[in-house]
Amino acid sequence: MQKEANISKALKRKYPEQVALVTTRKPDGGANVMAVGWVTIASSKPSMFMLGIDDGAYTYALIKKTKEFVVAFPNEKMAKEVVYVGTRHGYKYDKIIGSGLIIQSADKVKAPLIANAVANFECKLVAIYRPGDCPLIIGKVVAAHENVNAGIKRLYTVAVAAGYKMAGVRPLVKKGA
Repeated sequence: MQKEANISKALKRKYPEQVALVTTRKPDGGANVMAVGWVTIASSKPSMFMLGIDDGAYTYALIKKTKEFVVAFPNEKMAKEVVYVGTRHGYKYDKIIGSGLIIQSADKVKAPLIANAVANFECKLVAIYRPGDCPLIIGKVVAAHENVNAGIKRLYTVAVAAGYKMAGVRPLVKKGA
């Protein structure tokens, strides 16, 4: 049974939700990273991602300038790093160094891969749309990478009520199974 609710209140019930790290390159050649909650597959043929990134984000400015980025899905042991990069502004901080994230070179774009991520997707900018207050960035996947450890699990945002709570998500286990 459903009842009408305030949109903001109902949105708090959507967790867990995925979180991704998006990397770019700065004009000086340094690496930049931000945490993004609004990320989804936009196409399977060709493979594309869609990101929602605020206008004022340094990463958004760098994507517009360089026309490329990497979408990395962090592993469940990277919560501290993800919260660090998600709560600081790239114009003021070197979030790669500050977070301790380990990066490695990508194959087709200049933006770096996140070495300990579950998977990384190198993307070239296709389009930016603005259906509301947040730009939607569409990127075509030009290369993909997966962690050599197939057993690592992805990190998710499981709550934001009192700060960000991050965790891995486990499949439900049926009682008696």
